Amino acid sequence: MAVIVTGASGFIGGAIARALATRDETVYALGRRDPEISGVNFQTWDITEPAPETVRSLAKKASAVFHCAGIAEVSVDDDELYNVKVTGTRNVLDAFPKARIVHISSTTVYSTNEPHTDLWEEAGPKDPNDFHDAYSRTHALAEQLVTRIRPDAAILRPAAVYGPGESMLMPYLSRVAKKGVLRLPGGGRQKITLTHIDNLVRAAIACVDVPSASGPFNIGDPTPYKLKDAVSTHFARMDYEPVVIEAIAKDKALFAAKLGLKIKTFFHRGNRTELFIVEYLQHDRTYNLTRQQRVLGISTTQFLLPSRFQ
Repeated sequence: MAVIVTGASGFIGGAIARALATRDETVYALGRRDPEISGVNFQTWDITEPAPETVRSLAKKASAVFHCAGIAEVSVDDDELYNVKVTGTRNVLDAFPKARIVHISSTTVYSTNEPHTDLWEEAGPKDPNDFHDAYSRTHALAEQLVTRIRPDAAILRPAAVYGPGESMLMPYLSRVAKKGVLRLPGGGRQKITLTHIDNLVRAAIACVDVPSASGPFNIGDPTPYKLKDAVSTHFARMDYEPVVIEAIAKDKALFAAKLGLKIKTFFHRGNRTELFIVEYLQHDRTYNLTRQQRVLGISTTQFLLPSRFQ
């Protein structure tokens, strides 16, 4: 039998494919780019198009599909996000109608304009029409699609994922630091769940080891972090330039101004990443992890304990 990974050239898909290759699995990476991972077979497929015969032929021997394909850029064209996350998900489900589906989603399927305090999975996904950003909206639409067509699928909702090769939250904060100073809303005192890539990989593989596990699962490090502590500790681990964290008011326009953005252009396409991150950092973002422990049977690791660096 074979295991399929879409999006294996990306941060999350690549980590899952590498882990599967060490389990004596026959692993196939499907995508537009060869991830060049030892022990992983590559098959070209642009998932925005229906599966070619070479891919459909794998369906007969595929026991599981880890659907990780997506776009790790908030600011790309809305249609491109839709084509990859929604149309692409439908094409993957159609190509592998009998395989175990493990769908990688995100905690962005919850509301973006209010605090998240120990949210359970039933708090989302919110109505896709309620999102003003296509990144969150297409994640919610993809989840609805998977739930409707494959109710037996496992849907993983990691919080902000970090670790070697990361591409979103922490690298962004490193880039916007000015002269060694990083200004965070409220000084970064808000509580936030983060997900180390190793914890996400552990959860993904558990979905195969526990085939009865279905529905959405919040995935994260076991205990929420204080944002400023997590940033300082992670910057030290990743050899980012050290920063002093200062407080600014929890106001999106003021935060944008402090970042040197022009307020009148803040909502334009070129600044959608800034808007997304600013909104994300306004409130607590913590999630109930009971299901990852009770149903998947995994214990995750608290990777950003400051004592690890003393």
